[in-house]
Amino acid sequence: MSLPSNETLIEYSDAIPWQDIERHKRQFNKAFEVLAAQSTSDDLPLAELSDAVGVPVTAYYAKGTAGGSNVILAEQNGKKFMLGSVVTERYRKGHTMLESVVNYNLNPSVNHTNLTETEDPTTRMRVLGAEIELGLVHPDGHSPSEDEMQAYMRAYYNHALRIGIYPRLDREACQYQVEAHIAPSIGYSKARGALTGIMTALAAAGDDTGLITAVMSCYPTESDFKMTDHPKVATAVDLMLEVNELFPEYADRLSEAQARYHIDPATCHHVNMFRNQGCHIHIDLAGRSEGLGLLTFYTILKSATALANAAVLKGGPFVNGTCDAELLCAREYVRATTVTGRYLDLPISPHLMDDGLEKYAALLKLEHANSVGRALLYDESLGQPISIMHNPIGRVRPDLGTPKRVCTVESTGMPANVSASRMAAVLTDFEFSHAVIEIYFRKHGLDLGPMQDDKAMWDILGPLTQETFEANHHDSDREGTDAVVTTASGKQMTLPEFYEMKRRFMHRALADLDEISPRDIDDVYMSLCRMLEPPSGLSAQTVHQYIADPKLRSTGNWGKILQNAYQEAGGVLGEHSPAAVLKVVNDVHQAMRTRYLG
Repeated sequence: MSLPSNETLIEYSDAIPWQDIERHKRQFNKAFEVLAAQSTSDDLPLAELSDAVGVPVTAYYAKGTAGGSNVILAEQNGKKFMLGSVVTERYRKGHTMLESVVNYNLNPSVNHTNLTETEDPTTRMRVLGAEIELGLVHPDGHSPSEDEMQAYMRAYYNHALRIGIYPRLDREACQYQVEAHIAPSIGYSKARGALTGIMTALAAAGDDTGLITAVMSCYPTESDFKMTDHPKVATAVDLMLEVNELFPEYADRLSEAQARYHIDPATCHHVNMFRNQGCHIHIDLAGRSEGLGLLTFYTILKSATALANAAVLKGGPFVNGTCDAELLCAREYVRATTVTGRYLDLPISPHLMDDGLEKYAALLKLEHANSVGRALLYDESLGQPISIMHNPIGRVRPDLGTPKRVCTVESTGMPANVSASRMAAVLTDFEFSHAVIEIYFRKHGLDLGPMQDDKAMWDILGPLTQETFEANHHDSDREGTDAVVTTASGKQMTLPEFYEMKRRFMHRALADLDEISPRDIDDVYMSLCRMLEPPSGLSAQTVHQYIADPKLRSTGNWGKILQNAYQEAGGVLGEHSPAAVLKVVNDVHQAMRTRYLG
């Protein structure tokens, strides 16, 4: 797939003004909330909704033809637009259809010619939020019980409130994993402060409960990887197993990974193997513009910037008590054991792409997407339509349940890392990059020609081919921060060279944005270069130095540091050495205690 043309954007907005779509969506949301609360029927009240919205409201599927899934549409001047959609009963967690309808908040009529008319008339720094996934384990290696997990979450809550950060931990699919949240903020210092608070609260909660953290790109220790007991998790597991059975080559990939990491096949299916721990990044889309969402995905998330940022955070050669003999970061390898982890070229647009609506509705009907947002992640390159909901690039989110109807682009390609400074720099770089793309969209829409003419911008934000993107990811999996990055022009650069080029580019590209000072830009990119290539020539060689040494922390090749620590603990690369892996995990946690608790 490729980006829609500017002509497509303008043709759509000429047929339906963006103001009309916004009004109709607000009227629909308000009316539907009342109707859903009053009705016990599973019939869509189309007549009542049409009266409330002011234009004909229809359902894509007739009642009883799609397992209860559906897409709710309105039409004006011959163009249809989505108001909401719903998954089949299988994925509703016991709720009725009316309770399960999710609003679709992107606006396909907002484009580069009218964005100045929306509530976002000028480019500004967009609010960014993030989640950090991590694992928990006892110091002796045994897995925590549900009661122990709940106690840890309560302890974290109390410490986070005292520190002044977002206090809640969410559960992940694995029983032993949680997700910490960075409250929406702007700027490097705030992001680093929030991440420092998270690390402090994690270490303190560990002292209260006796659990230790595993803040790495994969869940590292030997475990049965028990699933969290929640209907959402159960249905997601069912879906992933069902979809993977359609593609025999993925059974082979799973078997290969089971052998590689010494996992009993009888206790490990595709979801058990999926031991990713990431840093997920969300950033707001101006005007809820569907076109801007597609451009942001196609450039920032598929560019040399995404590759460089992922490489900065990579480090996690451990899976199930085994240290990979080849990879310094096993995250993308274990992701590739499920067909839902394939690389995504571009999310579909139900409005701006031929057959986009048909493809979207089909995934819901086939039950190949367990949420309406994931139905945008359509892929049929293997011969069957599926949602590649765990792709290593990202998502466009039109379905976030907030009163402000916020829509975001989400990066899913960044690993978790124990360094607050590295993660904060990557988060802020994403903010800066998004501001550049928003400025570009306001001037040029989806036409990439002017970007190609700007050689520096093309190198930094130009979309890479899937082959180049995948090959670069694999290189940094093996080499960590020693890897080189390939840009859209084919230029190869070390990470410090890339970020120095980006620093100079950002001074030019963001010169007219009053919210960002030259010092703000230097703080991010000079910090990255200092961590990757310290001026002293000295970099961290041990776990303690990387985490707690005031002069060396956040420097060095984190994946290599972990691999060396494993070998020093008596582990042999490629062999099952759970005691050596556990020794390293304990050392990481103790270094966190030294750094954050004193």
